Amino acid sequence: MKAIFYRKFGERDVLEFGEMPEPIAGEKQLLIQVERSSINYVDIRERQGTYNRPETHGGEIKLPHIPGLQAVGRVKAAGSSADQSWVGKKVLAYTPKGGGYAQFVTAETNFCVEIPESEDADLFAALPNQGLTAYLLLTASTKLVSGESVLVQGASGGVGSLAIQIAKILGAGTVLGTASTSKKLDFIRSLGADDAIDYTEDNWPQTVLEKSGGKGVDILLESIGGEIFEKNFECLAPFGRYILFGSTRGPGEPFAPRRLMQKSQSLTGFYLPVYLTRPDLIHQGMEFLVKATADKKLKPSIAQVLPLSQTAEGHRLLEDREVQGTILLDTTAL
Repeated sequence: MKAIFYRKFGERDVLEFGEMPEPIAGEKQLLIQVERSSINYVDIRERQGTYNRPETHGGEIKLPHIPGLQAVGRVKAAGSSADQSWVGKKVLAYTPKGGGYAQFVTAETNFCVEIPESEDADLFAALPNQGLTAYLLLTASTKLVSGESVLVQGASGGVGSLAIQIAKILGAGTVLGTASTSKKLDFIRSLGADDAIDYTEDNWPQTVLEKSGGKGVDILLESIGGEIFEKNFECLAPFGRYILFGSTRGPGEPFAPRRLMQKSQSLTGFYLPVYLTRPDLIHQGMEFLVKATADKKLKPSIAQVLPLSQTAEGHRLLEDREVQGTILLDTTAL
């Protein structure tokens, strides 16, 4: 089969397009003929070797490695007799060990959800990694209570754009998103956010306070880091929950945890691979994402669809922050 793979960690030039052995479905696995996969920022860090340490839960990658954390396609075979009813069905698959950048991939059965035949595969292909992150941030790392306010930093990205919409679906009150350009701010508003704020302006925390009735936001989702981290506390409400799920600008300065006592706030870290020990939550999240998308309540943003052979260009676009939304890979147009 045709696939994108790398034999060593490094920059985009380590990505190769060529032949790789077709995988075989094992016990409680499905073999899927892929129609669409997608690129996540995690794929870039993985390619660079950042996660290849045991403590990351995503390390110990065996080279050569086929990346790709998700796929939409048709089930061609099942590894267990009890799963034969899956054969022929169109599914969304979460593939946390990779393999999605290929014409065929295997996935754990409980990480697959059937999707309607009539639906656009592109919308679902953008969901699993980013959608699961957004959903679990709001339902597992914390429990969003109806009417609570939410601030999503970097809300024009894959996770952020879904978190804005999921927060609204779950009953949030005021939902705010931040970005750095007017185009991205308009995009955030189009997702249903109550307002969008430019975090490059010095007074952005004051704007958040004004938009949240002066008390600050109840839930704050952030994956930026750097100087943004410290400023976030200026607009976090008493009893507010601050959830970290990335550090695109680096970890920032050391933080004195007892500061949280002053307003009874909490600071929580999130890392999706840890949830692999809770497949029930993964499956629950995937079912939510598929249903919400099929019901037109959730609309993933597709930035671009590239042939599989142009995956390196997709990595470049994402690394250089030239896209808003998700880059898909078309495995039927090599």
